[in-house]
Amino acid sequence: MRRALAAWALVLLALASRLAALPPAPAAETARDGLAISRLPPILGDEEVRRQLGTGLTTSFVFEASARGAAGRVRGGARVDVRYDLWDEVYIVSRVDVTGHAARATLPSFERLAEWWREARLVVVRAPAAAGVLSADLELRVIPFSQAEQLDAQRWFSQALSAERSGGAGAVSDAAEDASESFSQVINLLMATSIGRPALLEYRWKLPVSTPASAGKKR
Repeated sequence: MRRALAAWALVLLALASRLAALPPAPAAETARDGLAISRLPPILGDEEVRRQLGTGLTTSFVFEASARGAAGRVRGGARVDVRYDLWDEVYIVSRVDVTGHAARATLPSFERLAEWWREARLVVVRAPAAAGVLSADLELRVIPFSQAEQLDAQRWFSQALSAERSGGAGAVSDAAEDASESFSQVINLLMATSIGRPALLEYRWKLPVSTPASAGKKR
């Protein structure tokens, strides 16, 4: 009996430590372009993440969202890639979300990177699929890349940026409106270079979803 109680105590202690280690959840709201997350969790200062960023290899932050709205179960996601250029001593950030919009930024310091992260807004479920969503399950995986895989990721983002400039991203993002029970073409493309990679860290949250109107009432 004592052994059983001791075993349960260890299990509860482990669960408590995991809950305590879970960083604050992002904010989620629905807007004209879909379900977006902001105020991303402050994990860049985590010892493991900071050490990985300092290697000069690409680190991917992969967000996957799942929610139930007026159209039924919907899924989506977004991805941020960060690489520290050891030669120029700058952080190169590439991001893409479910709208198909891809962007790149060069940041001169870790402090500026942390600021960019705090201010980032990512659409993880495209409108109109996000209509009626009141809560969402969000998973974040931090994925380290090897040198060979980094080249694949850079090639992928170069193609995404080229597609956006040529107008191809709009055609791809339109396909996201039809996503319901399975990932859209956009999400398949988002996750293609991270599937099967072991995650350095994983976090999961249940997010309440607000709307601009409801947020105004709370004030």
